[in-house]
Amino acid sequence: LRVTAQAPAAPSPEEHHPAAARHGAVTMSVRGWLWRRRLAATGALGHLAAARAALALAPDEVARLQRSRLADLLLHAHAHVPYYRRALEDSGVVVADAGGAREVRLERFPELPPLGKADLRERFDDLTSDDAASRGAYATSTGGSTGEPVRFLHDREMHAWKLANKALFDSWTGYRPGDGFALLWGAVGDLAHASPRARLGAWLRNELALEAYELSPAKMDSYVARLNAFRPRLLLAYAQSAFELARHAESRGLEVLPIPAVMTSATNLEPEMRSTIERVFGAEVYDRYGSREVADVACENGDGLGLVIDPLTHVVEAVDAAGRPVPDGEHGELLVTTLTNRSMPLIRYRIGDAGVLGPPAGGVPWPRLTAVSGRVTDVFHTVDGRQVYGGYFTRQFYGRDWVAQFQVVQEDYDRLRVRVVPRPGTDPELIAAEQRALATAFRSALGEGCAVEFEVVDDIPVGPTGKRRYTLSHVEPAA
Repeated sequence: LRVTAQAPAAPSPEEHHPAAARHGAVTMSVRGWLWRRRLAATGALGHLAAARAALALAPDEVARLQRSRLADLLLHAHAHVPYYRRALEDSGVVVADAGGAREVRLERFPELPPLGKADLRERFDDLTSDDAASRGAYATSTGGSTGEPVRFLHDREMHAWKLANKALFDSWTGYRPGDGFALLWGAVGDLAHASPRARLGAWLRNELALEAYELSPAKMDSYVARLNAFRPRLLLAYAQSAFELARHAESRGLEVLPIPAVMTSATNLEPEMRSTIERVFGAEVYDRYGSREVADVACENGDGLGLVIDPLTHVVEAVDAAGRPVPDGEHGELLVTTLTNRSMPLIRYRIGDAGVLGPPAGGVPWPRLTAVSGRVTDVFHTVDGRQVYGGYFTRQFYGRDWVAQFQVVQEDYDRLRVRVVPRPGTDPELIAAEQRALATAFRSALGEGCAVEFEVVDDIPVGPTGKRRYTLSHVEPAA
């Protein structure tokens, strides 16, 4: 582990009292046993075993298994989902053979028009399977952090697979059920422990929940103290929130007791963010990718070769502006198909992110998501048709410790608005000089004629789910 130099931690009470240590071990064992019983009751334990078995297959066997699951889903969608019945026929993905039986032609799958958030809002009933009620379908929704909240259905089978994937991905960090688990998250629904059932679930998970909204200095001081007292084995956090907490602790010289693993999600993890989290928390960082609509899709396993996509639960494509697949290694808009939700299948769903796909690597037979470039709206466009990913602008702020918060917004092909929150006491002359340097870097990417307007502000508000957008473009690709 890479651990920040610090004074030795005080011995835990268990080190002084063997009886307390035995009691703690028994409590963790009971929690783990009860949690596994819950997974078994939902069917998740069987799915977890299936996923682990698929990790032992050869890559071509995994590909065949995924194609088979996709074909089964498409036949179900054609038979039970009005929206897809016509779309699958029109695109030639599902056709009738000479005997009238339905046949799936997966080579035509890229011809199926992508599904957008507007389709979910406007065609909800047509996208609902006629057997959804028998599948235990329930409604849920996104938090609307991108300004496009949507409602959709999940069901018992998808819920069981969600639990299985979470258990699998968590296990890659070394976490086991019953270990201390901390959550630094922004979605209120995920942190609501008011009901007895929710409180029982939190106890079973041995969970400390910390809300990521509005991370004030006083709140972050408190969070560091609470994490030190709780000593979690795994911290699951918004990437941005974990980074801000780590920067705060380091700048204040706070003692931070090591956390073996930090799993980041929800917002894009930049290299500087990863290295800061690793340094301050003494942690191994595992990035995870997914969304409320499609659940967890992929996660790092610690080998440094990218995120591993579960092929039993998802098909992920990277496509160009025309919806055509791009080769592995090239940036494209990500389309996600959920293989486990038959109550409301999301097929070639425009999740709103851009990324890079890769083949199986490192002895793991599952496909890879080698990079998540950020939201599609994080891609900046030039008048001559070039694309500049938002990470370029984020990286220009690396090492500029005078910046507490920032946001870069492309308002037109040749106009940027840059909002900056300086740290208290920053010399105005330093701010002016740094703005000139930043403007030069931004123009080198977007063109020398680009106007860069700076705003020094007191705060940059977070969105409805506690996420703050570092970069945002209001510009469409040039014709």
